[in-house]
Amino acid sequence: MNLVMFDMDGTLTDSFALDANCYVLAIEQALGLTSVVTDWESYAHASSSYCLEQIVRTARGHAPTAAESRAVQQRMIELMDGLHVRHGRGTGEIPGAAACVEALQAAGYAVAIASGDWEATARHKLKTARIPFESLPAAFCEASHIRTEIMRASLARASAHHGGIAFDRIVYIGDGVWDVKACREIRWPLVGIGQGAHASRLRTLGTSHVLPDFTDHAAFLRAIAETTVPRESN
Repeated sequence: MNLVMFDMDGTLTDSFALDANCYVLAIEQALGLTSVVTDWESYAHASSSYCLEQIVRTARGHAPTAAESRAVQQRMIELMDGLHVRHGRGTGEIPGAAACVEALQAAGYAVAIASGDWEATARHKLKTARIPFESLPAAFCEASHIRTEIMRASLARASAHHGGIAFDRIVYIGDGVWDVKACREIRWPLVGIGQGAHASRLRTLGTSHVLPDFTDHAAFLRAIAETTVPRESN
């Protein structure tokens, strides 16, 4: 059995700018912190928990408490809900994502999710985007700050979900620079999701197969069969 593991933000769900704004606002409103650095690639690990820890350490000299983390998560969910109610803006799917997840399962693939989001905010986004995630093995930033460890946690849960199976092939689906680096590190083939300059960057970073979305299911199946571990970029 082959495993297809999905990143979430920018891969299954289409709300990066909205999420980033709500994340920053939630930190400002729940913790009273301002001047948040929003160059997310400048952080050592692209996870909600790690970025929050660094933001709070910079401002206060110590890590956030569990209660502060929960407060940020709850405020972020409230902000996303408020935008959806007031302006009709909310988390949507990358075109074809929901149908792709269902089609993969129907075709006998194992499917899992590995996200750098907190579980509460991730599940809120997936539900809002109508991605059929409830029965899928998944790991979030509660498992680790480190992207590769989140991926390994999701793999372990997927294996257990399917009776302890050792998968014949694991393919990761992602859209970020951190996804390329993580797949290169643990030697997993990657299918990139992106358009325009973003797609070009993924290719420049060594991603062999990049698709704009999931609307061409035949092309996606070819990509997961053919793609390779991201090569070292020059």
